[in-house]
Amino acid sequence: MQRRVPAILVVVGALLFLVWALLWPTTFLQVDVAGVGQLRVPVHEGEKVELTWIHSVSAIPVREVFVIRDGELVLMETHNQWFAAGLGEIAGRGRTVAEKNHAVAIVDINEPSNGLILRIGSPGIHHTLIAGDFKCDLSKLAPHKRARFDVLKKPRIWGWWGKRCRGGR
Repeated sequence: MQRRVPAILVVVGALLFLVWALLWPTTFLQVDVAGVGQLRVPVHEGEKVELTWIHSVSAIPVREVFVIRDGELVLMETHNQWFAAGLGEIAGRGRTVAEKNHAVAIVDINEPSNGLILRIGSPGIHHTLIAGDFKCDLSKLAPHKRARFDVLKKPRIWGWWGKRCRGGR
């Protein structure tokens, strides 16, 4: 009987740890792609998330930088070679700064972006999501589809389900 008590405690402790490990709340960036499914990427408070793409008219690379802040996706800055169609300043939304090689950036945007809707571009546009070690070319995964971006707090196990990105990490 004395040997059973420590064994039972070990088993109960292991089960409690397993339940904790699976159900502990974790923050995810969920990208819900119409007709494809949900990408679920674990993210952390303060982590940068980038959306990069090639401008469809001027063919310049564009990089949008978001941060996870207070459980929300917040647009902080955009970077591009010049203000091509649709990329210019909006009064009261950040400030423009010069970068190397005559490029420009809009910084200090601080725009809450949970619920952001994106129409994913064709494969040549390369709408690419980067968060930590995760990288996914959404244009290869689901060209011309609608995507919604949300930051959600869910049990860790929830991230095990969802769409995997072909060619991503």
